[in-house]
Amino acid sequence: MEAFYVILSIVTIIWITKFAFVNNKNLPPTPFPCVPIIGHLYLVKSPLYRALGKLSNRHGPMLMLRFGTRRVLLVSSPEAVEECLTTNDVTFANRPHLLAGKHLGYGYTTLFWSSYGDHWRNLRRIASLELLSAHRLQTLNSIRAKEVRLLAKKVYRKVVTDEMVEMKSMFFELMLNVMMMMIAGKRYYGDHEVDVEAARQFKEIVMETFVVMETTNVSDYLPWWKWLGGRELEKRMVALRGKRDGFMQGLLEEHRNRKKPAVLTTKDGCTEATVKEMEQKNLIEVLLKLQETEPQYYKDEVIKGLMQVKMKPRGETIVLGAVARAAAARKTYQSRLRPRAT
Repeated sequence: MEAFYVILSIVTIIWITKFAFVNNKNLPPTPFPCVPIIGHLYLVKSPLYRALGKLSNRHGPMLMLRFGTRRVLLVSSPEAVEECLTTNDVTFANRPHLLAGKHLGYGYTTLFWSSYGDHWRNLRRIASLELLSAHRLQTLNSIRAKEVRLLAKKVYRKVVTDEMVEMKSMFFELMLNVMMMMIAGKRYYGDHEVDVEAARQFKEIVMETFVVMETTNVSDYLPWWKWLGGRELEKRMVALRGKRDGFMQGLLEEHRNRKKPAVLTTKDGCTEATVKEMEQKNLIEVLLKLQETEPQYYKDEVIKGLMQVKMKPRGETIVLGAVARAAAARKTYQSRLRPRAT
């Protein structure tokens, strides 16, 4: 225990000395006090956006915070945001190297975690032109329409039998079904599951991903925390990485093993109706087609990383928005049924 206090004292002295002699004239103002070692972490409260909003209202539109060993620039004015994200967008383009990016982002090589550079630009080009373009999303509109019809039928069956309808979970399942139909041509929620065991694995992965990503990793801001035994979250990330990687690799192998159709060529040696075929394919089929043309770049890790971008759990805002719109529609419908006062 004495050794721990000695190390803590040394770190504190180094911390104070560093900030006492470093010239910070070009940095934005920093709220006082900045506690040694933890910095401004003591100001972090839930919900985070409200805590940061109070700081901005109290100290100004641009602040430099320190979350442990990491510097955080807090910007709240539209002019400053435009300056950061438009005028100096390249300066702020890099992603922080957090533990989640190491274990769940294939060593910071996916589109979400990769730093700005040639690799990131190429991934963005693939995502915007080959996978997520407006034309491709329009060709996959039938998937969304079909899933919405299935949801409407499910809601109707519950309403007819006077069952309570929990719309949040239904919209969440709708979003995941649409996403996986676009990625692999499979649905894992509802009454039309293609594979019960695969559906069970996918649901476990989704729930574990939400839990892991919503948990703050203290060692991202205080690296010495893991030396004190704070590795539980990292172990969960490693286990989740194995499950996700195995699941996605299984989808790739399944698509590879499917019988390939005969290829017809034109006089110039180009395949006929290639564009039409690509439009009808799901995400995995498109990426495997690209892998045949450039195998040195479209490796399985790159393909799984692009799949992971669409599988990333970011649908809470979408689901809440859908629930709010459904509630507003219900309120409007009830107001129309209510008899008017005479």
